[in-house]
Amino acid sequence: MEKRKHRRREVHGEVGGSMILVDSLQIIDLSLSGMRFSCFKRVNTNSTQSIKIKNDKESVRLKGMVVRSLFRRVEEREDKSVSVYEVAVSFGELSDQQKQKLEEIISIIGNE
Repeated sequence: MEKRKHRRREVHGEVGGSMILVDSLQIIDLSLSGMRFSCFKRVNTNSTQSIKIKNDKESVRLKGMVVRSLFRRVEEREDKSVSVYEVAVSFGELSDQQKQKLEEIISIIGNE
């Protein structure tokens, strides 16, 4: 049974993101209530993060609680090994403007 309030949409490179101390997030899926992404830095579970989500036209900064952060694999990057983590974030209360911008960003990742 699905527990999420909003259905997550898979992201295939159409949307990017960043947060403090993490330059680049590879967003895996996204909804109005949360997201899942991979990154090269460990992020602490139960920490509150400020996350910027963007596409070519819009960007929005949101606060979210890290609900899961798991080590997934090691990748070779620029002649060195780096750890890859998968992180799930639940967004806090969104303002009307944040919700509108996030809806616009989500709308570009496909209508199913």
